[in-house]
Amino acid sequence: EIELACQSLMAPRPPADPDPNALVFSVNDEAAYRRHFDEFGFVIVGGVLDEACVTATVEELWDSPSLLGGHPGICRSVPSSWDSDRWPAGSRNFLDSLDPCSEVQSWQNRVNPAIARVFEVLWRGRGLPPRVVDDGGQQEQVRHQDHQERPHADDEEEEGRLVVSVDRFGVMRPTKLPGENGDRPDWRTSRNWLHWDQNPWSNPGFFAMQGLVALSAADPSTGGFATVPGFHKEFENWSLTHPEGSIKRVTATTVPFPVPLDDEMQDRRTKVMVPLGGLLVWDSRMPHENWPNEGSEWRLVQYITCKRLSPAGLERRAEAWHAGLRTGLVPVSFAQRFSPAEHALLGMTSAPMTTDQTTTKSSTPLEKALEEGAGLSEECLEAAKKLRRAYRLKQTAIEPGQLKEATDLFKSAFATNPALREPLQRVAAAEDSYLPFWIL
Repeated sequence: EIELACQSLMAPRPPADPDPNALVFSVNDEAAYRRHFDEFGFVIVGGVLDEACVTATVEELWDSPSLLGGHPGICRSVPSSWDSDRWPAGSRNFLDSLDPCSEVQSWQNRVNPAIARVFEVLWRGRGLPPRVVDDGGQQEQVRHQDHQERPHADDEEEEGRLVVSVDRFGVMRPTKLPGENGDRPDWRTSRNWLHWDQNPWSNPGFFAMQGLVALSAADPSTGGFATVPGFHKEFENWSLTHPEGSIKRVTATTVPFPVPLDDEMQDRRTKVMVPLGGLLVWDSRMPHENWPNEGSEWRLVQYITCKRLSPAGLERRAEAWHAGLRTGLVPVSFAQRFSPAEHALLGMTSAPMTTDQTTTKSSTPLEKALEEGAGLSEECLEAAKKLRRAYRLKQTAIEPGQLKEATDLFKSAFATNPALREPLQRVAAAEDSYLPFWIL
């Protein structure tokens, strides 16, 4: 405890002023925001969501039983209801969905054409990232044959395809409240957790991008994203000068990977403020964290990213969706909301897209899964509902009786339909790409 207390004093607070390099680019200024991303390792593209989409997302965040609306006692207009004993987002202020397929606007944001286009521009020419395989506990990096920088390559000429993540929200409560509510410093996010979501020892090269869309306005007091501009160019060298074994309690399999509190990069952290409706994308080699909300306004974001998956990765993703549809765990009506192009972006089909944006005959597995899901018995549909409720209870349970109920629901669902184990296994297999896929 003494060691941890001393370490907490090492890392300085991020500077009060935002990063002057954190420019906001137009969605149409593709060459400029691509150059900025390559130079600094992050970029902000403004206006990817219009005001109506932002408003609809915030309303869903508060009202949906899958999000804050699913946690008893929390009321948007009653600050005392935001207290920590009932707050679901934890010390890092991440909010996971309880029933993702029941949401509407969050999925429209994931398949938003403007967001998809930004990732297409940023991924162009990068080919496929390396695969990471686990061989008896020892991770090994395996590079695809076509993984090389190809600045003039066209997306459709590259093997693989971009697929969007199914990710979480970030919800930071205001910590300066009016009247008798007063200041709530205990609601602020954890300090000093600069980290990577890419392991520098097993993945020292380019591997992925991460992103978020701002659902609230930002200023230096609201909390938000902090990083070390340009560090993606130093990442590989850092992994060599800090070899495995030189840092306590972390290995080549550790993700997230914490930056040592005494590392010099801690002094180079800067704030990056994203305007309402803007998209922030960063290279996963960039160390990052959130700085705490010390103001009177909310800080709300939806995490969204895309990654180029190999044909094998696409197949695993599609098989997971199909298994969910065949067993009722993913409702058929949910998949029917989306167009063929959106199915492809979500990874529901592994087939390539034709020039007129319709899927080829290779999309038959999705059609078959939809047909099988539509023909499920009431008994199987009820088992799927029990499994979804079990997962929800597992996340929200407070009383021991609720945990027992969740266990009983799991047992009942699998006893009724043992095939429900398949989508769980396939989702786990699909996540080996490190592209979030949290449909349960």
